[in-house]
Amino acid sequence: MPPTHNVERLLSLALTLTSSTRGLTREEITEFVPGYDRLNPTSVRRQFARDLARLSRLGLDVSSHPDLVNPSTLRYTASVREGRATTASFTETERLMLASAAAMWNAESTGSLGARIRAKLASYGISTAAEVARGALGSSPATTPLLEALESRQSVVFSYRSSTSQSAQRRKVEPWALDVVDGREYLYGFDLEREAPRLFRVSRIESIPLEGPEAKHPRHAHPPIRELLSESGSREDDEPQSPPIRVRIAPFKALALRTALGLSAAESVIDLPASQARGLLESAWAEPLWVSLEGESVLALTWKRTRERIAALHAGSSSLTWEEARSFEKIKLKRARDVGSGEGELTRLSAEIAYLHAHGEVDTATMAKEFGLTNEELEADLDVIYNAGDYSRGYDDLVDVIRDDGYVSISGAESLAHPMQLSASETSALLMGLEALSESGTSFPSEDLRGLTSKLTALLPEGTAVAGVPSDPTPTRETEALRRVLGAHARGGSVRIMYSPPTREGVSVRDIKPLEVSSRYGMLYIRAYCELSEAEREFRSDRIVESWAPGDPYAPEIGDRTTPLSFPLEEWPSVTLAIGHKARWVLEAFGAKDLRAEPASGRIIARIAPSSPHALLAAVFETGGEVEILDPDHIREAVRGVAETKVARLGE
Repeated sequence: MPPTHNVERLLSLALTLTSSTRGLTREEITEFVPGYDRLNPTSVRRQFARDLARLSRLGLDVSSHPDLVNPSTLRYTASVREGRATTASFTETERLMLASAAAMWNAESTGSLGARIRAKLASYGISTAAEVARGALGSSPATTPLLEALESRQSVVFSYRSSTSQSAQRRKVEPWALDVVDGREYLYGFDLEREAPRLFRVSRIESIPLEGPEAKHPRHAHPPIRELLSESGSREDDEPQSPPIRVRIAPFKALALRTALGLSAAESVIDLPASQARGLLESAWAEPLWVSLEGESVLALTWKRTRERIAALHAGSSSLTWEEARSFEKIKLKRARDVGSGEGELTRLSAEIAYLHAHGEVDTATMAKEFGLTNEELEADLDVIYNAGDYSRGYDDLVDVIRDDGYVSISGAESLAHPMQLSASETSALLMGLEALSESGTSFPSEDLRGLTSKLTALLPEGTAVAGVPSDPTPTRETEALRRVLGAHARGGSVRIMYSPPTREGVSVRDIKPLEVSSRYGMLYIRAYCELSEAEREFRSDRIVESWAPGDPYAPEIGDRTTPLSFPLEEWPSVTLAIGHKARWVLEAFGAKDLRAEPASGRIIARIAPSSPHALLAAVFETGGEVEILDPDHIREAVRGVAETKVARLGE
């Protein structure tokens, strides 16, 4: 979908205002800049005021001053609020964390907000397009307007269905804070009709919040939302009277969950009180091969029933193959650029200008990947930029986009050639993403998460509500193991690691020389030369059990001590999925392109090439049966085998 006409006008307005030193009157601007000529005089005034407000939210400081000759006439100029000084202070690890925090947001639902964050980070040289996480945040369309209401200090009106009500009720709220706890978003604010502070779960908001009058009640100091939830006991998975849950983990597997539960790498069982089990189910679904929940608690029974459902769903051959599904209606889901407003598109175009100025001549395929676009979408963006410019100087002084044999460069847009500062709502969204990363068992060291949280918090205006600071600053053994690997990468040296692969029992010990560190799915990936394999391999940091410096006398001998399982879990080919409505984040996570609508069922049939068998297994189990593997048959059999087998007992 090409950019809208609105964004063409907005981009030219931004270039015209930022290029002018003396300033231009409203009449001059609306005469010079294409797009206003289609409106009547009254509409022009209203549209111009709205456009200036959009530029301000984008990251431009718009100012006006009286004309020297005619003081009753205002002249307008603008300048970029640069983010360069801020981003220069980010370390390489922090830049990886920012990319992961952005990837925690569901681009399909967040629309303009997600697009703006990704575009601005890309203009800083922080790629967010490599892989998209499951979209744990922003899955509700209510999230973006709530964050923006927090920034503008406006009240909101929405329909809300509480856990005890049969129907949704209209609520008027002045937002005070928005945060994520156990992967769920919560709003805390002053309920104007009940005249008291209230806590709301965002997923229960059944309408897109509408902006109301300016907030009047001061934001009183209050505990973090996490503490408010503990005090209110309002979460459904609280089971104070339930029996304990027995968590069983195969030795050396599910290391992030082990750390959260306080288990050593070799321990297999822990009995967990129900009051300490918040978020346990989500963490367990991420490791369906190696974790099981046992007992009579609600969570354990949910675990059992879900596995039974998935096993039954994958019993025998499916009733549908990809060849049959290709006859169904082809569909295309809206992406962030489709549902975003002119602001989101304008942010992306401005970020592309800054990116091109910073990098000079750029390969278009590389640039499209950096911004999460197809080549065709990038070409459409470049066409808009080519037609924009400072129209106060005439049509001969527009932006020049030079495209030559798959490469592109730019000139004539220097006034926008700066990375733009993150807004308060964008910064708050990244802080929520960091909190979600902390809860998700990420391999990022907690002290590094806290450091980046402090830096982002310092960017917010005074009095802005922010997400909680990731907890547990005490370095763990796993953190130190990762630090040794990152240290080897920094100095160009080698390190010995004990690695636990996701689809084989046991561990291997290898000497590796790290070559590149990247961030995907909220995790760190280390591409390294492995001496044991005599080839380059990729290692996920949360599967590194331990590491040792070269020459450490306590390091174990090199060797592969893993054994394959009975399930065919390696080298999976392309897979056909049937995806229910609640699991559409899977389409984004696996980059599904060719989509078909299954008649009458509401399911989407998609063909994907999974990044790894483990990632696809985790998605199937996390969605609780909302995803069915249709073909090939041996992968259906593998999913059923995992669902039916107590794999976590392996190694006992």
